[in-house]
Amino acid sequence: MEEKEMNRPYRVICHMAMSIDGRAAGHYLSAVEFGPYGKAYEDTLQAYGSDNWICGRITFEQHITLGNKVDLSIYSDEAIPREDYIHPAAFSTYAIAVDPEGKLGWQTNVIGDEYPERRGDHIVTILSEAVSDRYLAHLRKVGVSYIFTGKSKPLSMTVALDKLHSHFGIETFMLVGGGFVNGSFASEGLVDEISLIIAPLIEGVSDSVSLFEFGNSVDQRIRKFRLDKFERIGPDGIRLNYLSE
Repeated sequence: MEEKEMNRPYRVICHMAMSIDGRAAGHYLSAVEFGPYGKAYEDTLQAYGSDNWICGRITFEQHITLGNKVDLSIYSDEAIPREDYIHPAAFSTYAIAVDPEGKLGWQTNVIGDEYPERRGDHIVTILSEAVSDRYLAHLRKVGVSYIFTGKSKPLSMTVALDKLHSHFGIETFMLVGGGFVNGSFASEGLVDEISLIIAPLIEGVSDSVSLFEFGNSVDQRIRKFRLDKFERIGPDGIRLNYLSE
């Protein structure tokens, strides 16, 4: 896939927390010992003052939709054109979900009390054209905006960012996981900065997801970053900032 030229009108910051054994997800995130580092992660995210955040389906399902399933049987099979749908109301902040197959059970078009720090963010979902007409009908009913970035997986994150910039005027994107979504952006050379908080904890689970997952691609090139700054976080953690070369 041809990479986006570096004069693109937006930048991407990947902000993540991980354990010292390189896990971006796992039980350690809910451990008491992670508390000060979780707070530092959230405080740093809010300090960026971003008007958006991007997550994958699993992260949204675990923390926002909480596994809710949509009853699509109430909708007809009437064909809906595979064209971007942007809710007509004006919003200024956005929660952006990468959900190629259309599995997230949205019940409203804004973030609510499940994430108080981002309450009111308008939900925008990134889809493949393979989603069902019934699911699109549901998104329109609840007012969730959506964009298409490919006929099937893998989706083009370059196309996604171009469209999000065009539709909503976003200039700085906050990419906050999980590992496979991070990997999809990094594999296209779209990550400009990495903000990383390392907690002094070990997860030690072999199937836990790492910070960036490229999948099984055998032709994936190495992505190089340079250290910009670092600082101590909490009693024993550290924050690292890297910039793309």
